Amino acid sequence: MKYALKAVMVLGDEAAGQGRPLRIEDIAQQSGAPKRFLEHIMLDIKKSGLVASTRGRSGGYVLIKDPAGISIPSLLRLIDGPISPLPCLSRVAYRICDDCTDEATCRIRRAFSDAYYGYLLMFEGMTLADLMKGETRGEMSSEAIPSA
Repeated sequence: MKYALKAVMVLGDEAAGQGRPLRIEDIAQQSGAPKRFLEHIMLDIKKSGLVASTRGRSGGYVLIKDPAGISIPSLLRLIDGPISPLPCLSRVAYRICDDCTDEATCRIRRAFSDAYYGYLLMFEGMTLADLMKGETRGEMSSEAIPSA
């Protein structure tokens, strides 16, 4: 997920500059992502219509969608699939949990529900353009995160 975000940000930065296609090697170098991983991930991103690719000596990948129109959750779902902690909370891949007898009284669902929806509220409005500008809705320091 992190490498995919970095790769798309590199393409977004290039689009804001010259907009020329970047080779997979250049994306890997600038993003710090392994080339083999990027080869697979860029195919998925291309299929989604966010980037286009051209072959040849001056070929490569180019971002074809406006970064302000690329939501971070949609990009995460594209790469990792549903982002909900439980299938019964998913907005795009909802299903009742296999072992659920009553969703309305499920204590596990209730425990995750508030935290997950808070997460979604923060994340849903975030776009690639926000990440590229460094505009996020707050940052939690590593000291504030409890150790497991």
